[in-house]
Amino acid sequence: MENMKKTAREGFFKGDPIWNIYKRHGGKTGCLYWLGCSHNISGSRPDMSPKYRKGIPFRDRFDTILEWLLLPGTSRPGLITAYLDQPDTAGHFHADVGNELAQLDDDLRYLIQRLDAEDLLPCINLVLVSDHGMHKLSNIQHFSDFLTDRDVLPTAGVNGRVYKYKSNATVDELMKPFACEEGRRWKVFSRSSMPTRKHYQKTARIGDVIVQGEPGTSFCTWPSQGWMSWLVHKSYHSFCELTGDHGYDFINPTMQTVFFAMGPSIKKGVVIPGFQNIEYLNLFLSLLGLPENVPNNGTVGLLDGILTHPPNRSSLHHPFPLLQECSASGIPVASSCRSCSLKVLDPISAKLMCPKPEQVPFQILSKPIQCSQNYCGNTLIIDRETNAPVGISEILTRGVNRFKEFCYTLNSEYGGLCSNHTDREGLTLRSLSAVAELSGNDTERIPWKSKFITDVLDPLNEYTRSLAQRMGRLISITGMAYDFDYDGIADERQL
Repeated sequence: MENMKKTAREGFFKGDPIWNIYKRHGGKTGCLYWLGCSHNISGSRPDMSPKYRKGIPFRDRFDTILEWLLLPGTSRPGLITAYLDQPDTAGHFHADVGNELAQLDDDLRYLIQRLDAEDLLPCINLVLVSDHGMHKLSNIQHFSDFLTDRDVLPTAGVNGRVYKYKSNATVDELMKPFACEEGRRWKVFSRSSMPTRKHYQKTARIGDVIVQGEPGTSFCTWPSQGWMSWLVHKSYHSFCELTGDHGYDFINPTMQTVFFAMGPSIKKGVVIPGFQNIEYLNLFLSLLGLPENVPNNGTVGLLDGILTHPPNRSSLHHPFPLLQECSASGIPVASSCRSCSLKVLDPISAKLMCPKPEQVPFQILSKPIQCSQNYCGNTLIIDRETNAPVGISEILTRGVNRFKEFCYTLNSEYGGLCSNHTDREGLTLRSLSAVAELSGNDTERIPWKSKFITDVLDPLNEYTRSLAQRMGRLISITGMAYDFDYDGIADERQL
């Protein structure tokens, strides 16, 4: 195990920091205590990066920034990053957070006034960000109450992690003790079942088992019971004496935080919807006029709305054409794939005879080998080569029902054969659709990992139906992607 704050090993930090990208394009950089600046992450360090001293008052730090900004042009950094440890420190121990925030406001006002006095405000873009919120801890759990295998290595935090280390136990065996309270006080994941939206799977360093606390829950090791106390003692005191912490699922409101920006490149008075911190790198690339070809988890252009002169993206072209309808070879009539009676087939056929919409509610870009099948405003996306579904757009309304399996049908308009898939070990045939009208379409059935159905697909469909019930009408878009290497990017390979 390595300490993120103390490690000096090159390659420990993944990715490419903005200061190194800027330096490679000829820029000069300054860093005042921003995490990672003291390490050679991707070939270099910032040009100016004093050693971290926590006790330096914020106003003194701001004075240092002003000194850098007032250097001659050849020496002046074009990018400065700075870190302030409040109100984070106060929040971890529930000290006087309000007082720290008031002091921080005063210190930031001091910075703005100094920048204004030096006539620098018209020349710089100032961005204030925070990496997380804070939540009061109310439920401290100890790994020693769940795990008896002393060959595993647990690490503390609101996202507790268990490494197999020297243990011969399987991942499922290590997850089993946490099953009882799962969903109420925590959620437990393996590396493979961790939700892709968290961008947290790529490196094996995340652990073999990840126990994600619900807000208020945190996990500790317990040195007195022999949990490798030589290694975890400091971790115990670092995490188990906190009264507040962060790192919970970012969808929780207490984890959400602030973003403020001003300067000649920033529109005035604009308020934008919430977004993930993964979007900042692309924003900084735009502000610095750098090429936007740096691999990252953000979406290019998502924050263009705050820029006075956003980059011209008209030259960007998508490699995929608009989705075309699949070739029709018959009339829209339901045919049986599993002993369907006419009593079942006739109503389905009647629904298939509906007129095709003049336009769909959105445009879909697709690979050339994909096409769409129309089902009365619902759209099924098909791979032409395999005749297998890859996605579906459907309209859900209040009162929609789940599918009760009794028989499956095909739409004769598009031809095709009934599925010859059979359930095989670990895989189950199931529709992409959340509603009864489409779930009985045999074309939509594909093999899923059985655990994915119980842990993800069924709860997702139930939630989708509940939203339709609450809102009255809902457009749901569901598709498949496989990510066997956990890099957050869909693979060509499928099941």
